[in-house]
Amino acid sequence: MEKILRQETAIAEFGSYAFSEKDVARILEQACIICAELLGVNFSKICEYNKKSKRLVVVAGHGWREGVIGYTYTLDDNTSPQIRAFETGLPVFCNVKNNEEFQFPPFYEDHKIRSTIDIVINGKKNHYGILEIDSINPNSFDEYDISFLTSFANILAQAIRSAKKTEALNQAIKKRDALILEKNTLIEQKSVLTAELHHRVRNNLQIIHGMLVSRMEELGSDEDSSHITLRKIASRVMAMAHVYDQLLVSGQEKGISIAAYLSALIGEIRQIYGSIRPQISLQHTIDDIDMNLDRASVLGLIVTELLTNAYMHAFPKGVGTIQISLGQIPDQKSARLVVADDGIGFKKAQEIKRNGIKLIRMLVEQLDGTIEISSQIGARFMVEFPN
Repeated sequence: MEKILRQETAIAEFGSYAFSEKDVARILEQACIICAELLGVNFSKICEYNKKSKRLVVVAGHGWREGVIGYTYTLDDNTSPQIRAFETGLPVFCNVKNNEEFQFPPFYEDHKIRSTIDIVINGKKNHYGILEIDSINPNSFDEYDISFLTSFANILAQAIRSAKKTEALNQAIKKRDALILEKNTLIEQKSVLTAELHHRVRNNLQIIHGMLVSRMEELGSDEDSSHITLRKIASRVMAMAHVYDQLLVSGQEKGISIAAYLSALIGEIRQIYGSIRPQISLQHTIDDIDMNLDRASVLGLIVTELLTNAYMHAFPKGVGTIQISLGQIPDQKSARLVVADDGIGFKKAQEIKRNGIKLIRMLVEQLDGTIEISSQIGARFMVEFPN
């Protein structure tokens, strides 16, 4: 009874240890030590079944000299007690010396093994392997030892399964962390490359804009068709360049500051046309609403076209005021852009023919917006779009 109580206590203590240990090798090593000590023998070992090679491989042991760990038993060889126990699922006890039923490797004689018992370690679907206890004395084991080892092997099987699941989870976590690190590295590299690309595009646009301005200065103050065309092209190029200016300032790939962008854009347009229309006042009120890069680019072109048209067509005498405002419509998921002037206006029949109106309508459609044009006092363009 004292022996049985020690064994039961050992099972409980081993279970507590094994289910908290995450290293399968340590669990197996400790299992070998406990079983050998409790049964009063010098040797024990655990064989794991390798599905690929279809062999039982000694993966842990206690008391053995070098060379035993790693030894393999072939499933085709039915002359070993380990294979018999693994295939039948039943305990196999035998004496080694003068045994005509089983054959044993040379290291059994080298260690003077005289009796052995093999217990299957049951897996959830397939057997994990074999727990073997070896003694230098014949007939060393009884039915109580078999009962203890069977219970111990069942606890061991569950502990192995739990540790392997934990190990698999840890490997998955490591793989996930590695992928996250790789993703963050790629994002960082992409951000650097994107910033460099935006910088190069901005510089190229500014170079083109500078070339256009230089050409306009060469043409002087004459307002022939080529000069007007150059100013329009310069305005559009400058509108795109300022998108990249704000993009580089904000450090964002998909969003920019609308207030800063449009304010800078309006200032550039005032500078381009102020030299030929110095008495035209340009006033603006711009709220900083949220917009992504693509929509901000389209909005910038709309503002450029509307202001260009006002400068070129609204004031034949070169005197007047242009007002522009942008803000979120209260209680709605929409924004409103208004560009108005106190110039000569135009008749309804002239609306479609007026320069740039067709392009403006196309740009408004890209914002999924609507445009309302009126000409009671001067001209007024109101663009509303979802935001």
